[in-house]
Amino acid sequence: MNVYDRVGPRAFALTVRGESMTAPSGLPSFPAGTTIIVDPDVEAQPGRFVVVRLEGDDEATFKRLSVDGGRTFLEPLNPRYPVIEVDRPMTIVGVVTHITQMAVV
Repeated sequence: MNVYDRVGPRAFALTVRGESMTAPSGLPSFPAGTTIIVDPDVEAQPGRFVVVRLEGDDEATFKRLSVDGGRTFLEPLNPRYPVIEVDRPMTIVGVVTHITQMAVV
């Protein structure tokens, strides 16, 4: 992300943890340590990357939003992790609008 890129007034940054959004090959891929910019004012559409809090969970999760046959899914990019069918209320925290890699030292 360039420091001159515009983001919404309520946008914020998160650091990706874990390997569920690391693609085994190709792009997009979000390895641990990647900083993502999340905007709560952008509408979540299928195919977009979202940060979601499922009712009853202590933490939010970062996945690709998918809708198939009227059912909603949260899809990881890493095939070693399961697709999550949304079977309970969820709150979409925001949509990922920018990605920046953290330097590895």
